[in-house]
Order: sequence, then C-alpha cells, then structure tokens
Amino acid sequence: MFCPQCASANEVTAKFCSSCGTAVSAFVQAAPATGAEMQEYYEAQIGPKNQDYYLSKFAAFDDAGKSGPSWHWPALFVPFYWFLYRKMWRNALIFLATPYFVTIFLLMTGAATGKSGGAVLGIGFVLLALACRLIPAIFANALYYAHCKKKIAEIKASRHSVERQLGELSGKGGTSGVFLFVLLIGIFIAVVGILAAIAIPAYQDYTTRARVAVAAEIGQKATRSVASYYSEHKQVPSDLAQAGFVETLPKSVKEIDIDKSNGVVSVVMAGGIIEGKILNLVPSLDAANHIKWRCMSQEIKDKYLPLECRQQK
Repeated sequence: MFCPQCASANEVTAKFCSSCGTAVSAFVQAAPATGAEMQEYYEAQIGPKNQDYYLSKFAAFDDAGKSGPSWHWPALFVPFYWFLYRKMWRNALIFLATPYFVTIFLLMTGAATGKSGGAVLGIGFVLLALACRLIPAIFANALYYAHCKKKIAEIKASRHSVERQLGELSGKGGTSGVFLFVLLIGIFIAVVGILAAIAIPAYQDYTTRARVAVAAEIGQKATRSVASYYSEHKQVPSDLAQAGFVETLPKSVKEIDIDKSNGVVSVVMAGGIIEGKILNLVPSLDAANHIKWRCMSQEIKDKYLPLECRQQK
C-alpha cells in the first residue's frame, strides 16, 4: 500500500508508514496504477500547461523506478514563482526562507572568524547565490514528480471512483495564478524601490541646497552690516551685534559669527548631512577701499553650495 502523506510504498499489513510514520491502516489502499491508467492520474494532476514535457519526465522516472536530477530552465530563472505556479507551496516557502537562515549563519560565522570573516562571507554568499539557482534547476522535475505522486497517493487512498479521483486531482492540481499576483507585487516593490533610490537622494540634495542657500542669505545680510560698520569706523567690529546685525536665525543655521582679526563671517550649519559644517564669507578691499566678499567653504560639498560660492571656491 502507498502512504497518503509521502507516497512511499509499505507492506499491505502495515499500520504505519515506514518512511514518515503516518497511520496508513485507516485508509483503503487502491492498487498502484500502471501504464495508461497512471498517465491519466498524471495528466489530471499536471493540468494542460506543459503536460507533455512533464509526462515524458515522469515516464522516465517511473521506468527507472526513482526520480533523479535533470534540467529545468524556468526553475533556474524564477524558482520561487515556478513553485507557486505549480502549487508547491511548501517548496516555495522553504526556498524563500532558506537564504535568510543561511545569511544569518554566514554573518555569525564571519563575525566569529575575525579578520578572515570578509573572505568567508564573500565565498559563502557566492555559493548561496549559485545554490539558489542551480539546486532548483537540477531537482525541479524530481521535486514536482514527488509532489504529484504524493497528491495521487492521497486521492487513491480514498473510497471514491476513479472518475471522481481524476476530477478532484484536476481541481486541486494544475497551475495557480497566485504566482502572477506575487510577481506583480514583486515588480511593484522593485519599481517603488528603484524610484525611491533615485528620488530620496535627489530630495536630500534639494533640501540640503535649500538650507545652504538660506545660510548664505543670512551671511550676506551680516556682511552688509559689517561693510556698513567698516565704512563708518574703518575697523572690523568685535562681533556682529556691534555691527548692528540682529537677525533671528533659521533652523538651518546653528550660529553666525565674525572673526575680528580678519573680518571673516562664518555661518555654522545645522541639521542633516551638513550639521556643524561652516560656510565662510571672506572680505577683501578693492581699489576704492570698499569691502568685497567671497563666499566659500572647505567643508560643504560643491554641489550643495550656491552658484556664486562654487565659482569663487
């Protein structure tokens, strides 16, 4: 008799499956079908999609008395979706979860090996990537064969007629549209991820440039106060308050100050990737003894600076 759980052959008098331990005495076992009759069961379980391909593989396995490795292209490129397509839910779950557990193991191993951890991780991830592609491709037909045999054994263990058994196999077997739904979700997530990878850095650059622009504007207001003070007193003020600069600082500016020794106005940035970085406005006297200012920064990337600061940096 055949086990309804794992499809393994057992003695007629057996009460439990010798392979998985499932109770088999409660089931009325039908004699194993052969030839054309078995092909009907296969056809019902496989469904019309690629039926001839799988029938030829299953016939070869039946002739050999066991399944074995063979090549399966869809399982090479989209193994997870192929498992879903063929309603092999457990295999799909195992395939999805295994890389995560292996990755955790590799990370723990890499951490334990110290300096050589990078090499261990590199080799491990390469082998994992190859295994996730090659193992399903090599054993997909054998896995599907075992899956179909199990489903057929479960149906044949019932008291139903052959016609009803074939009808139940046709209804429960075949292919599933779930894979298409999951595939569309995967594509949607991938597209959103790509757009986010492009949009988020672009938005961060935009907000950073806006903060620096606000800081430069505050700095220019301070320089006008300093220039006015210098024009009247012919000396650099000791601080910006002395120059008459009174301004409420925006959130993007932590502080603003002047170096009395050289008149450089420094604007200290606040927030984000420019936290604590300084934008300088450096004075110089022209031929008419008027102050001219150069906007520059050695700490803020050129792409974040206003155009006039980039040109004069």
